[in-house]
Amino acid sequence: SKRYGTYLAVKDVSFSIEKGEVIGFLGPNGAGQSTIMNILTGYLSLTQGKVEIDGYDITEYPEDAKRRIGYLPEIPPLYIDMKVREYLNFIYDLKKVKFPKKPHIDEILRLVKIDNVQNRLIKNLSKGYRQRVGFAQALIGNPDVLILDEPTVGLDPKQIIEIRNLISRLGKNHTIILSSHILSEIQAVCKRVI
Repeated sequence: SKRYGTYLAVKDVSFSIEKGEVIGFLGPNGAGQSTIMNILTGYLSLTQGKVEIDGYDITEYPEDAKRRIGYLPEIPPLYIDMKVREYLNFIYDLKKVKFPKKPHIDEILRLVKIDNVQNRLIKNLSKGYRQRVGFAQALIGNPDVLILDEPTVGLDPKQIIEIRNLISRLGKNHTIILSSHILSEIQAVCKRVI
């Protein structure tokens, strides 16, 4: 549960997700999905209850829990005056990743299909490419769990299909929680709905 003063934003939400599942987190705008996503990732504290990521309580062992999470918020946290590769190098260092840096980032650039814009400034990219850069930062460190909050909002139909295909490919190796208020979005890529 999450309370803001006297306002109860989220009440007694309980669920579990098995390793390798692609879950749709569905609800109308304002129903609390983003609040729950922020609690799952440790960006927001919870008022009551607990969250465990791969057995690690997000409150008691935040670093261990967060190391297992890749998060793409509705508005990707991009530094638009950085070049794509420069930004991903920065995120790599921030996350204290142990994989060899260049091959790891090269693989992610290819996976999300942004290797062709890796030396461009983020501010000069389209919304679709910025969304892909957001996906790339979530994949740095190869986290077990990907939490995607409204990943296709504001994209054109072609970009939506590309992002759906990317989510389907990522679902083969990651547990994914996809938040949306659009039923067709959830139906297109998710195996189960919460």
